[in-house]
Amino acid sequence: MKKRVLAALLASACVLAFTACGDNKEQESPKAEDQGAATAATMAEAVSTKGMNADEYVTIGEYEGMEIEVPTYSVSQEDIDKETQDEFDYYIQTSGASDYQVLDKDTVEDGDLVNIDYKGLKDGVAFDGGTAQGQHLLIGSGQFIDGFESGLIGHKVGEEVSLNLTFPEEYHSEELAGQAVVFEVKINSIDEEKALELTDEAVANMGLNANTVDEFKASVKEFLDQQCAERNESEKKAVVWETVYKTCTVKEPPQELVDSEVDRLKSVMSKYAVQYNVTEEDFISQYMGMTTEEYETKCHESAVTTSKEKLAAAAIAKKAGIELSDEQVQQEAQTEATNLGYESAEAMFEQTGGIGPYYDYLLGQKVDDYLLEKVTVKEKAPVSVLTEAEAVSE
Repeated sequence: MKKRVLAALLASACVLAFTACGDNKEQESPKAEDQGAATAATMAEAVSTKGMNADEYVTIGEYEGMEIEVPTYSVSQEDIDKETQDEFDYYIQTSGASDYQVLDKDTVEDGDLVNIDYKGLKDGVAFDGGTAQGQHLLIGSGQFIDGFESGLIGHKVGEEVSLNLTFPEEYHSEELAGQAVVFEVKINSIDEEKALELTDEAVANMGLNANTVDEFKASVKEFLDQQCAERNESEKKAVVWETVYKTCTVKEPPQELVDSEVDRLKSVMSKYAVQYNVTEEDFISQYMGMTTEEYETKCHESAVTTSKEKLAAAAIAKKAGIELSDEQVQQEAQTEATNLGYESAEAMFEQTGGIGPYYDYLLGQKVDDYLLEKVTVKEKAPVSVLTEAEAVSE
């Protein structure tokens, strides 16, 4: 499980409900007198279900009065205790705050935790990121390139070792990929890691605005309670929508709607590639685990599915008399942009695919609320909020 509490306490995250998060870059806001005209023009040009006759593509099934069983979540004291310990352990792991005891041992063996100083040299010159002092390294962990860890085995504490190594051809740094280098390493000690105990003193030193274990647990409880409420609401809406959508028959959507969604998905992926400082091809293979051809196929399949769901929501909205004016969409977008830290709605749209997807997102939210009034929700027995969604669905 990702360390959500720690992340929330250490930094605020940019999370946008209807799409992937983008960097909040400063934008030059339009003048007040131009903003209305610009908004209307943007709305008119945006590709969305607005203005489309969804009835041409969708046959709505019978959903009123349906009884739909949905998962529910709760927070127990056991959950709070477990998450508190997990968050504390994660902090120790990522901050390097563990205690270490020097062992009475002088020869490095596989599996030893060594404390080392090292300097990496290429053509006799130290390269960026290749120097550190007092770093702990578990021999055999594979943390360093081939030959580094094994090259220390058999050497003694206090010894200085020169390792002639070669970076792998696929190494992420083009400057070092496939290059021969020399690492000058000093073995300072062989240590044993001693995990810190969850105490008031340890918590106070974490810098999380909590001075005691009880205060830390209170912050964890507050976070889990919030997550529980949000998850109960989102799961309920998701299951109701999925069930109602299955009653609908949807034809192949307009190509312009599919193409727009493909472009948006690729734009989001491209932003992440820039963020991770890799090419789009490398991001697809390294972080998404697929080939470019597989990505193109999945991207198109996802766009078609999303477009069909947008049309189904639009058809249900029409039947229910749900309408969204340009002014209403802009007002809602401005509120959400402000909450997410964007300078304006336009700045948010630039990062998240435009006002078209936002219109369909907002319409979908209102359809979700409408459907909850038209079906009977039956709650399953609650499970821990720490349970992964995939396991609950299974």
